[in-house]
Amino acid sequence: MVAGAALWLIVAIRRPAPPRRGLVVIGLTLGGVCYATQSALYFAALPYNGPSLTTLLLYTFPVVVFVVSLARGREQVTRMRVAALALALGGVAAVLLGTGSGTLHPVGVALGLATALAYSAYILIGESVDQGLDRILLGALVCTGAAVTYAVVNVGSGGSTFDFRLEGWFWAGTLGLVATAFALTTFFAGMRLVGAATASIVSCAEPVATVLIGVSLFGDRLGAVQLVGAFSVVVAVVLLQRRSPSGATGTAGSSPSNQRGPTPRRAARSPEL
Repeated sequence: MVAGAALWLIVAIRRPAPPRRGLVVIGLTLGGVCYATQSALYFAALPYNGPSLTTLLLYTFPVVVFVVSLARGREQVTRMRVAALALALGGVAAVLLGTGSGTLHPVGVALGLATALAYSAYILIGESVDQGLDRILLGALVCTGAAVTYAVVNVGSGGSTFDFRLEGWFWAGTLGLVATAFALTTFFAGMRLVGAATASIVSCAEPVATVLIGVSLFGDRLGAVQLVGAFSVVVAVVLLQRRSPSGATGTAGSSPSNQRGPTPRRAARSPEL
């Protein structure tokens, strides 16, 4: 709710062009179904396998996104991209498993993989909608749809109290503004520039950043395996910035015919939020 309110305020100030009704419905569905579903599945998996293994299963989603993008003709298979994908996934595994492997439970595995599939659907559908919607407006629609779903589920389960301490409200607001509104809109912005597959691989830096924050703020210890894993993710991100000799980048919306010309990306794509 905090994220949605903040994004709608920005939309009111910026006043983007009104979207088609169909795009509005898809944007709300992205939040109310895809985003809410992957969130619910993730938290349902936590009691079975713990946070490390559950997050590791979630981060198989770049493979799903890459394969689907490949099947749709939105990506090209290159050794560089395959190497980056392998390094990113291996790095995430090393970082997370170094914190404690948890208990492997088949129900938790199924829920974790289902989370990855739901998140992949969210990203792939969001990529197609993102081309026709202002990114801030898309983020506002996603947050609104998710908030409605959460509110319905909350009321149906008996409701909850909001008698938090001031500190709790502060962190709730911070999570809504930074970890949700800012993160969601910047992900869509990056995905428009580099495509769903590349954005998904780069987002593997998220669990690495989480562990590093734990080290810097809470005094957690980072083992040698975790250091190697973090370095692997960084190398993967660097590899994704390298162009192939032909200049093709394999970004979303760049077909093989487009990539033969001197301008591999479409001119209509702009970097501003």
